[in-house]
Amino acid sequence: DWLASLVVEGKKTATCSAHVWYEFENEPLPHVGQYNIVLNSQELPVAIIRVTDVSILPMNEVPIDFALAEGEGDYTYWWNAHEQFFKSELKVHDLPYSETMLLVCERFEVIHKI
Repeated sequence: DWLASLVVEGKKTATCSAHVWYEFENEPLPHVGQYNIVLNSQELPVAIIRVTDVSILPMNEVPIDFALAEGEGDYTYWWNAHEQFFKSELKVHDLPYSETMLLVCERFEVIHKI
């Protein structure tokens, strides 16, 4: 609920994921104008967001302002949390972690709070 509340409160206006997941799961990349539903920890909808920007960047080139827009702390916190998360998730699938791994970086705006 913490992340969902950050979105609803407007403190989180960006998110990123590993590019390899889109390839691995054969999912299309997000695109500008795309609408998404934000769910809380009980899988209940709390907001509708619209993607305003998408970029694909190496993790070690993600700008500080983007990391801060994720709303979860300072840049050091962002880096450490993402490094730990990606290492853990990639290891499950026997995929390597690298500081230069590609991330899909999305910026969004809240269109409707539920």
